[in-house]
Amino acid sequence: MNLSGIKSLRESLAGLRAGLYARKSAYRGKKKRLGYSVREQLDVGRATSDDLGTVVVQEFIDDDRSASTYRDKEREEFERMIEWIEGRKLDVVIAFGSTRLQRDVAVYARLRDACKKNGVLWCYGGKVYDLTNKDDRFRTGLDALLGEREVDELRDNVKRTLLANAVSGRPHGQPSYGYMRIYDERTGAYVETVEHPEQGPIVGHIVRSVGAAQDRTKIAVRLNKRGVTPPSRHWTKGMVKRLADWRPGLKENEEIHPDWLARIGAAVDLRQEARDRLDAGESAVDIARDFIDRDEPMIMARWISATVTAYATDERYLGYRKHHGKVANEEAWPALVTKAEHVQAVAVVEAGKKKRRYNTRPGKAIHELSGLMVCDVCEIPVGSDRQHGLPRYSCDTPGPEGEKGYHASAQVSIVDPFVQHKTFEWLASPSFAKAYAKGDAELLRDIAEAEAEVKLLQAELDEFYAEAGAGRLSARGLATVEAEKLPKIEEAQKRARSLSVPSVVRDLAGASIEEIEATWPTLDLSQRRLILETLVEVRLKPQGPGRRNVPPEQFVSVVPKQLVKQRRVVPQSRLANTA
Repeated sequence: MNLSGIKSLRESLAGLRAGLYARKSAYRGKKKRLGYSVREQLDVGRATSDDLGTVVVQEFIDDDRSASTYRDKEREEFERMIEWIEGRKLDVVIAFGSTRLQRDVAVYARLRDACKKNGVLWCYGGKVYDLTNKDDRFRTGLDALLGEREVDELRDNVKRTLLANAVSGRPHGQPSYGYMRIYDERTGAYVETVEHPEQGPIVGHIVRSVGAAQDRTKIAVRLNKRGVTPPSRHWTKGMVKRLADWRPGLKENEEIHPDWLARIGAAVDLRQEARDRLDAGESAVDIARDFIDRDEPMIMARWISATVTAYATDERYLGYRKHHGKVANEEAWPALVTKAEHVQAVAVVEAGKKKRRYNTRPGKAIHELSGLMVCDVCEIPVGSDRQHGLPRYSCDTPGPEGEKGYHASAQVSIVDPFVQHKTFEWLASPSFAKAYAKGDAELLRDIAEAEAEVKLLQAELDEFYAEAGAGRLSARGLATVEAEKLPKIEEAQKRARSLSVPSVVRDLAGASIEEIEATWPTLDLSQRRLILETLVEVRLKPQGPGRRNVPPEQFVSVVPKQLVKQRRVVPQSRLANTA
């Protein structure tokens, strides 16, 4: 039913209750236009209602909400409109177009059936549709199909474009920290991505520092003290809370640049506003969003250890352009670090991810072997405490009545020098130098070969799994294959991990014991701990009751990890999946 020139239609609709529906999918970074589209739609809807002679009784607005099958958020107002329809509170639904109501045929059918059952009309595109009429159902159904197909075509085009951009090295999204983009002054077209003159060297400093096993929290503090602008893009709830809690004399004030302190101190009104709004019950997230909209300067932004870790392990700084997690172009932009530096940083971070029962983070440990040395009785990492005012290592396994130190304990002043001496002997040995004193190119080649062997062996094993799953290989045959392949895969994985040792370890290869002894005190505690963790297995044994002056070699075991007899663990067969 066309609206124009049909007087009888206006008369038949006069006084009906109308609901206006408006929707906008996304603003794609144009947050300043948030709400603009739906306001335009509502203006058109009110004008349409006036032409029809209906009375607007409710408005339903889903802003920043998709209506396609790929939506990741539900439309709350659309659901409310369905409730109004089923409650017979509306006589007609007015929208700017069919795609504002839905881009999903399943949703169309649901809305159509609700309106048909309750006698509710639709109006969009200058026409009124009666869903009890078969021709109107056909017409609106066709519009729904076209809307859904349009989304699919758009999505396919976007996916092809993104893949093409990735392969050609064109960037996507906001520029990464450390880089800047060059655009043609006349056309505005993208030309290339280059190293940012200030941020690029910061990335290199972070990667090399992490590769040297420096404490990542301390790296962040150094950057804050230097006044290096943090990479934060907007206010966060954490910033709002820190702003509200800030006051002169805080210990943390010593860890940031004086100019930053001056800016925070001068922001008296903003600090008071944050406190007042939090005290009034407003969420820190909403306050942060308000600060973003007002473009308030981010005076509480900071470098943190998580950011340092993320940058230290990011393959983008090798010049890689990734697409869906896979490298699409290895020379998309200039590399800010070498592959060897990246490998060393990743090795340090991965070493810190090993699961332990006790906290052994570099920033928390106060002794070289806390959480690294293992109790020889219960196989649990040994912690530290104090006895008679002296620091000691002690087994943390609870004993009678919750006591600690149940199996073994020893003074730090006795254990540390002994373990250091044994480690220095291994570091200075020809075997160690042969294993670790390699140039960057040779190291990367050996790592690549080990990783390639892992992939090849795993691919061969997967083929046998597929054969077993198809019934062409017996369970006994698969078990035989697993017994042959799995140890080889494990050995290749271990070889790749052993090669990816931190640079602080490799730098000591070939040095004399005297040189290592002189260097050791100059290293950070986190670096010394990483060397010990990487190279040796240390075990603490019970000394026996009442025994004193026992030589440390009788209750402390130090064995290079390369020489430790590997315990063969029979892998859990995947036969259950192929039976």
